[in-house]
Amino acid sequence: MPNPGRAGRVAHTFYFNTANALLFLFSGSRKTLHEGRYSRTRKRWTNWNREYTCCPESYVQPTSEQEICEAVAKARHLRVVGGGHSFNSSPISEEMLLSLDRYDRILNVEKDRKVVKVQAGIRLRDLGEKLTGLGLALPCLGSTNAQSIAGLVSTDLHGTGRDHGFLSEQVNSLRIVDASGKAQTYQKDSPVFRAAFGGIGCAGVITEVELQCVDAFHLCKTVKIISRQQAENCTDQLIAENDHVSFYYVGSVKADSVRMNCWNRTSEPCSRSKTLNKLSTELGDMLYSGYIFGFAHSVHMQDSAHRLAARLVPVAYKSPGFVAEWHRSFPRKLFFSHDEIEFGVPYENWRACINEILQLLESHRYLSVVEVRFTPDRSLALLGPGVGRRTCYIELAPTMSLNRDLVFSRAEQIFVKYGGQPHLGKKTYLKEQDLQTIYGERFKQFKRVRKAQDPTGKFLNKFTQPLFGE
Repeated sequence: MPNPGRAGRVAHTFYFNTANALLFLFSGSRKTLHEGRYSRTRKRWTNWNREYTCCPESYVQPTSEQEICEAVAKARHLRVVGGGHSFNSSPISEEMLLSLDRYDRILNVEKDRKVVKVQAGIRLRDLGEKLTGLGLALPCLGSTNAQSIAGLVSTDLHGTGRDHGFLSEQVNSLRIVDASGKAQTYQKDSPVFRAAFGGIGCAGVITEVELQCVDAFHLCKTVKIISRQQAENCTDQLIAENDHVSFYYVGSVKADSVRMNCWNRTSEPCSRSKTLNKLSTELGDMLYSGYIFGFAHSVHMQDSAHRLAARLVPVAYKSPGFVAEWHRSFPRKLFFSHDEIEFGVPYENWRACINEILQLLESHRYLSVVEVRFTPDRSLALLGPGVGRRTCYIELAPTMSLNRDLVFSRAEQIFVKYGGQPHLGKKTYLKEQDLQTIYGERFKQFKRVRKAQDPTGKFLNKFTQPLFGE
């Protein structure tokens, strides 16, 4: 996709944000543009933020496992697409794109064991509604619900949590189709199971996922503005006091405060105005991130904009918070048009790492939301930002109107310096040797599994080949 000039990027970003916000508002918060799409008239697939696009020779939407197996068997090269919530070209294929959007049913429910088996194309937003109707839930989710379950497995979905953090914790088994078109079910102790998590689709096509659920629950979400000193010096205490906690910094502004988001289980009923609260807070976030900060950056007034936001955020969120069902509290739906790079660093390194990242953004006068989350050592993946240790995740999310490559590449060097592991669903400039250095024996095991599942590189493309290719 050609790289437009500054004015073109700003115009395109504001257009996308406005269209997205209007759709969100007039649909009653049910719909957004926050996902990839395939145009049958133009025969073109585009990811959610419109940065990556391709015109595959064939776009296949199977409705049965047999059709999936047949499509995989006959393809020379293919990639699987779901929600298109990607920040790199990993879904791109010029030959076959295989969409699981029509393979999205619940296959089996064992309510006594709280176990649910689903087809892998089901979107998280739909799964959440259906599980809640069954009185069930997943204990931890990420920050958006547009993705398919297969996509979430492929990036080893993490949220933020004191006790839980990963989708891989909640999965009992996976059914996966290898490059020959053969489907097989894998349990937790299988190397193929572990390679599928975080393997961005290179260990096979995931067709079924068996989930270990918990009883449905409500969450109370609260938002506070706290000092950086409290966030960075009292992190252990804040994590211990809350089921889930995250911080939002804003890079390149002179500020001694951060936004703290907390989610805690509660027996309280859902707030009567939960829909209105959700609608207003997400529109408020869009206003700050998608418009005010972007405009302030262009006129060099981001410090003033940040001070204004710090005053308005507590007003936008009702104190002491609002209560909603688990699947409505964890994810957001409305996002401004942005890019992302994210690494997981060892928990003990996060303070030094975040300070160097903020210094980088300040030196470049580079305006970016910086999200910080935390998980325990619970991932079952071979590859992923949080495998093998207690982890802090640091994510940069600048508007698409800014150039990203220079700052992202320098941020990546800082992350690696502090022991960071990449989120492979987002921007990265790493190559195979880098992953070997980062993951060691885990990476060797992943490559053995990938090679056995796909001897000819059918699932590789221009993004994954430099990472995993032989």
